[in-house]
Amino acid sequence: MTGTTGKENRLHALANMISAQLDAAPPRPKLRLIRRDDLVVEPQGMDAATKDLHYRIIRDLSRMYALGWLVRQETEHVGGSMERLGDEELRTLRKKMDQARECLVEGIAFDDAGLVRQRGEQ
Repeated sequence: MTGTTGKENRLHALANMISAQLDAAPPRPKLRLIRRDDLVVEPQGMDAATKDLHYRIIRDLSRMYALGWLVRQETEHVGGSMERLGDEELRTLRKKMDQARECLVEGIAFDDAGLVRQRGEQ
């Protein structure tokens, strides 16, 4: 019978040791249910890869269709650097480049399409 008491004492000692360890451990985080609405994140603007893609496409269109004048016109207010354009300005430039390419393909004058601005016009 002494063997059983010894085992019980060791089990109690082990249980007390585990209990002490759990009491000393940091508290567990409180969990909460997350709804689908909680996961919606507002867009923060274009990421670097998307911007880089726009830059490359604009440069390609500029070389292929001789549209460097349009890039210079649209970046004049930022010192001629596409990389200094804001997200919306970059999207607008890309759309204008696509529009200019279509004008060339369809034989429409850039002036008639409203792509050429007068000097000093923003």
